[in-house]
Amino acid sequence: MSAREPGTRWVPEWSYKPGPDVAYEAPAGLREAQAMAKAVAAAGLAAAAPGVTEQQIELAVCDALEQQGAAGIWTITTVGLGENARICFPTHAPTTRAAAAQDVLMIDVHPITRQGFWGDVTRCKVIGDHPLATEALRDLEALHYEVLAKCRPGMPANELFGLCHDRLEAEGFVLLDLLANIGHSLTPGAAYLHKFIDAGNDTPMWGAWAVEPFAARGDIAVKVEDLVWFGRERCEIL
Repeated sequence: MSAREPGTRWVPEWSYKPGPDVAYEAPAGLREAQAMAKAVAAAGLAAAAPGVTEQQIELAVCDALEQQGAAGIWTITTVGLGENARICFPTHAPTTRAAAAQDVLMIDVHPITRQGFWGDVTRCKVIGDHPLATEALRDLEALHYEVLAKCRPGMPANELFGLCHDRLEAEGFVLLDLLANIGHSLTPGAAYLHKFIDAGNDTPMWGAWAVEPFAARGDIAVKVEDLVWFGRERCEIL
């Protein structure tokens, strides 16, 4: 942990340059934050079972954050079951809704490491025997990683949105995001600085961007999110 002057904030040791001279590789602290986010999300999924509530799952996430040594979170943990999985937004906190025998759980976690780096991951889990939900989640994850494989340094955000949106429509999905995007920029200590991955944002993508398609097929809502490093020469899923 780096030294901090009294009365000052922790800030990530990440010299961010939003342009073609961005670092070749993601900072080690960002990798740590994302590894933490994945571990914490997995702990939340593992806690889910019929009868377990969203708030109980959130507490399992909180326990995992503490075990991982997180310094805090940069926005709320989103936990959605059933109908609540159709809204993933920081104004919708976990509720007392309990998981059903056939259900979908969505968890979106946002840890901060003690060095000040931010992570961001969303994962879903199908609870019980629910073939349509299992198929929807599998198809969304497959198209997500297919699209991420097409990422290239400096590509416009709206181009990535178009690639993803075309694949969503081809697979029968409808975008659910309340702001009609599939993700956002992530800079040291701040999200959304370069806005969203949507149809109207032609910002070149450099550094870290969270890519998070959130969509429904029929009445089944699913989401997946990963952080991508748009480096000087290549892109990497963290």
